[in-house]
Amino acid sequence: MSDGNFNRQLLPKTDLSSGLRAGKAQMRQKAERAFDEVINDFILDEGELKEAMKKRFMELLRVNS
Repeated sequence: MSDGNFNRQLLPKTDLSSGLRAGKAQMRQKAERAFDEVINDFILDEGELKEAMKKRFMELLRVNS
């Protein structure tokens, strides 16, 4: 008779969590590439500004994930 508790090792393996992590990583890469394109289109010769903006953008992606 079960008391409602179960052993997680008895459950079948699923790839759901690894698939979600892979999807997040893929979307993060797409966002980074899109951000690079936008920065390169609108800011011409400000290398330091571009780097600072990209650093901040990547920080926000990590925090909001």
